[in-house]
Amino acid sequence: MRFTKSTVPDSCHSRILPACLFGVVAAASLSLAQTATAETELQFQPCRIGIAPMTAAAECASLEVSFTHGLTPITTQGDDSSVVTSNETLPEFITLSIARLSARNRQTESDPLTLLAGGPGQSAQESWPQLQFAFQPILANRDIYLIDQRGTGKSAVMKCPSPPPGSELSTDLTAVEQAASDCHSAQAHPSEWFTSSVAVRDLDAVRKALNIEQWNLYGVSYGTRVALHYMRRFPEHTSSVILDAVVPPEKTLGPELPIHAQLALDALMTRCSMESGCAEAFPDLANQVEKLFRSLKDNPRQVQFENLSRGALESMLFSDKHLAMSVRLLSYSAYGNAILPSMLYDAAVNENFAPFARQIALQESELGSTMATGMHAAVICTEDAPYIESMASRDSLQNTFLGDFIVDAIVAGCKPWPLGVMDEDFHEPITSSIPVLALSGSVDPITPPAYAELALQQLNNSRHIVNEHQAHTQAPLGCMPTILLQFIETKNPTDLNIDCLDRLKPPALFVDANGPLP
Repeated sequence: MRFTKSTVPDSCHSRILPACLFGVVAAASLSLAQTATAETELQFQPCRIGIAPMTAAAECASLEVSFTHGLTPITTQGDDSSVVTSNETLPEFITLSIARLSARNRQTESDPLTLLAGGPGQSAQESWPQLQFAFQPILANRDIYLIDQRGTGKSAVMKCPSPPPGSELSTDLTAVEQAASDCHSAQAHPSEWFTSSVAVRDLDAVRKALNIEQWNLYGVSYGTRVALHYMRRFPEHTSSVILDAVVPPEKTLGPELPIHAQLALDALMTRCSMESGCAEAFPDLANQVEKLFRSLKDNPRQVQFENLSRGALESMLFSDKHLAMSVRLLSYSAYGNAILPSMLYDAAVNENFAPFARQIALQESELGSTMATGMHAAVICTEDAPYIESMASRDSLQNTFLGDFIVDAIVAGCKPWPLGVMDEDFHEPITSSIPVLALSGSVDPITPPAYAELALQQLNNSRHIVNEHQAHTQAPLGCMPTILLQFIETKNPTDLNIDCLDRLKPPALFVDANGPLP
């Protein structure tokens, strides 16, 4: 491996797959032979990380690691399908961007923490400002390292061409496949080496360069998949693991997504019916929502709305699929859930679809700026899409508000992408005694608590915490930062004091645009 000056590529500005789940950096050019310790080899310089205007101070460096790590892509999938892999000459190295948050106290612990971002396609460094509150207690005595996974952030980001105005990526499978083809053609490097199996080897190469014997892993959403696989490949270098919104190795993301999203919406409808203010403001809400989806499916409406990201008045033909995608993404957050009953009732009773249209525009803008959609596809199209067709009957999906379009969209969006590198045991359960703490929200629309329970079945030194009425991502909520510190310090998940979580309540449900009842 070699250390070089890094570059700062542009962010990805488009969203290809409707299934999108889950400052200047500089370093001196040195060779390993020049110095004796990793601390002098990796020359960290002051930098800003995040996405403006939300940024944070850090120290940054870069590291060149093997592009292939001696691995080869999958050449067959199943009995009758094969894939064509890249014939072009492969680069020898790829540059990874590393940021360090130094412990506030001088006497730092020897096992730092590293954060594995979600998506797939999110950058650890860009995600930090939104999550940093959760790790302030840990940062008192431990360094935290943020490594942009290859294909994200400042680590050879895989951008996609921006879709044309009016593109129907949320409703048209032909448009999805064409956009995915354009995205694949735009990549500077062969996509087969941008998967989780390669990423864990990158991560361990960084660990070696930093001269760290063991470190603690925090993975969120897709990052839990990477954390679990790193723990499988490099158990001797894993001190402890925090899994937030767990993706178990055995699960293929996609086929069950409509079911979990429907269960989360049903739970919200039940909660509204049991809270007097919400029930009185929005009578018979569940039935109203069902009628709303049927009405939009049969008769899409032309909607005029203000696109807040562009500051312009726009119009769109608003369908049931648009409503479904907006509801799904809003339900990732307990705060999104708080405003959904009001928005849904207003749309059902008054045909006011403009708030949802504005949300779609904002959601697409935010995903475009925070998600490397090319890397997203490289991962999903190797680790998930090939297994979707073998799923059980899709009949159960027809009774969900998402239907089976999102599953079809994953398959269509993956047709242009070749299969990449995936370890043979990638989807097998993991057996380990490494300390593991799993976190779930009871109404998570994509990674429900049952997923964490599945992942923990053979992890015999683990604990699962479920927060009621919370959705996706638990680390920043309430007193959870203090609990994470307890776990990292003691490495004892079973003896954690979590009584403070009894005070954690979800945001009150809005009864109108002004907010909840007093």
